[in-house]
Amino acid sequence: RTMRVVDGNHRVRAAVLSGRQEIAARMFEGSADEAFVLAIRLNTVHGRGLLLNRADRTAAAGRLIMTHPHWSNRMIASLTGLSAGTIGRIRDQEAAADDSAGVRVGKDGRARPVDGSGARIKVYELLLSDPTASIRDIAQRVGVSPSTVHDVRKRVLAGEEPVPRRRRA
Repeated sequence: RTMRVVDGNHRVRAAVLSGRQEIAARMFEGSADEAFVLAIRLNTVHGRGLLLNRADRTAAAGRLIMTHPHWSNRMIASLTGLSAGTIGRIRDQEAAADDSAGVRVGKDGRARPVDGSGARIKVYELLLSDPTASIRDIAQRVGVSPSTVHDVRKRVLAGEEPVPRRRRA
């Protein structure tokens, strides 16, 4: 409806300067946030025209963190061409970033908790109270993957804490 150019500003300007009345275009119907995501995707991966420089991609990542706080660092990294670690550092700097939902959606579309330590503690408690329970049973009762239960069990048998040091708040 707005006829705002999402990708191809330079091509449109060149057409206007050369006196052209028409230009081939693909129309996009969506919200302003969806148009922004599309613009980032198109301007970080295509092989023609000017790509976003690092400063622009960093600014775009900051805006995506604000508009899509539930997206994972890897999801935003895949759009901006930055690393997931860089996105994490930007997220830490954004004081207004809202993690109140407690989950983030990854590139695969699955929701994962921002902090899984509580679930790991529940797994640990179930392993102590019922050591013969199957990994799948505990995973289903707590709502985690079987690999998480397996990891907690392996850590406990090795005399380690159920929550890895890097995942502790």
